[in-house]
Amino acid sequence: MLTDFYNLIEEQLKTVSYRRHQLIIVCGIKCNEVLKGYAIDKNIPYVNLSLELSKALLEIPVPKRGRKVGQIVDQIIKEADSDVICLDRLQLLFFPQLHQDPMRLLEDISRNTTIIAGWNGSYSNGVLTYAEPGHPEFRSYTELEASIISTD
Repeated sequence: MLTDFYNLIEEQLKTVSYRRHQLIIVCGIKCNEVLKGYAIDKNIPYVNLSLELSKALLEIPVPKRGRKVGQIVDQIIKEADSDVICLDRLQLLFFPQLHQDPMRLLEDISRNTTIIAGWNGSYSNGVLTYAEPGHPEFRSYTELEASIISTD
């Protein structure tokens, strides 16, 4: 069954390079399993973004952390040194204290590098969401320049 998702990712990779944002979102309950398995299967760098970002943020004073997130993520991408990167565990990007727009950040970094991102949320009726309405980390996106693959 995972190979079905791998095939969907492969199909999207064929066309994503022609877009402004080279971003593929794998969302749903199995997104982490699919993304990690795909990265291993295809020998693509796999980055646990929350882990790497939290390590880097420890060195930065709390009031300045939000302003440094983009730079840190850029550095993480550069260190992966690949045309295609699997970014998983994005949860830290949603922390209200960091004042980030996770989708905008993903779109920005996907201009020069193809990003396959694991999104622990859902996609339904053209709406990509993270968390539930009313939750402090809730986000909802309708106009996306990304390919969406739902594992639900």
